[in-house]
Amino acid sequence: MTLESEQIETEMMLIEKQKAGLRRDFTQIGTTITFELKKSLKTFILMLLVFLGIFVIFLLVQELQYAQDVPLPEDPIDYISSYMSMFGFMIILSAAGFAGSIIAEDFHRHTGNLIFPKISKTRLLIGRVISRYALNAISVCFYYILVAAITFIKYEEIPLVLWGSMGWALLYTFMIFSFVTLMSSIMKSTAISIIVSILFMLIVFNMISMILRFAGLEIEPLFIPTYYEGIITASMAMPDPRYTEIRMPTGPDHQGDGEFATFLQWITPTVTAALIGILLFTTIFLGLAYFLYRRRQSKSE
Repeated sequence: MTLESEQIETEMMLIEKQKAGLRRDFTQIGTTITFELKKSLKTFILMLLVFLGIFVIFLLVQELQYAQDVPLPEDPIDYISSYMSMFGFMIILSAAGFAGSIIAEDFHRHTGNLIFPKISKTRLLIGRVISRYALNAISVCFYYILVAAITFIKYEEIPLVLWGSMGWALLYTFMIFSFVTLMSSIMKSTAISIIVSILFMLIVFNMISMILRFAGLEIEPLFIPTYYEGIITASMAMPDPRYTEIRMPTGPDHQGDGEFATFLQWITPTVTAALIGILLFTTIFLGLAYFLYRRRQSKSE
């Protein structure tokens, strides 16, 4: 055998080894996805029931209003928007439900997944993120399908912008899902990671936004993750301007002749800013989660 033939044979062996390694990687990720889909089935069914229940509540409220001669909005987008007032909270709740245990459970319950020698932490996390976010995304899409169905019944049409809004909702959901994953990589238990995540998104971030607003700062809060929720509804009919002015009395006269202070409340980022911001936050959250995930496991070994 010549030297050239030996080199070719060696290269072919390396190529086959790499292919086998890739097949093993994809197989392990696929196995993890299948396992996590089965494992999260109860959570998935619960979230579907939650989304369905909230939709039914909104539907009943709408029907009661129409029974009292409240006219149906002329624009179907206005009708759709009436179902979106709690949608941000629903996204936070579902993301916390699916991602709250994604890392914390291995250290809280000592499942042993991380010390299994035939699968790396990277492939394990990839499989979990794909499977759990897929279920989270299906839950979000389920709500949109319900809204689309009732809109078609009422108006005999479905505005195309509804599906654009669904795309933004899925992007925003993945960002919130990533944030909960980060909290799961930090906290000691699933319950704590869920509670802390919800507190941050419902209270802490909103308090920061409120403080900035009443401090008289007119800067757009692009650095606050929950601010990007506005694009979900605003993408169907972008407001101009993208903020509202709040006037509050500052003097003792309450008859309308006193002094007033004006504060800006931002409603939504632009489409470009929303896309960049959501992708940037998602990358940061997942990157930090992965780094802390590996570091945490190294310390526990």
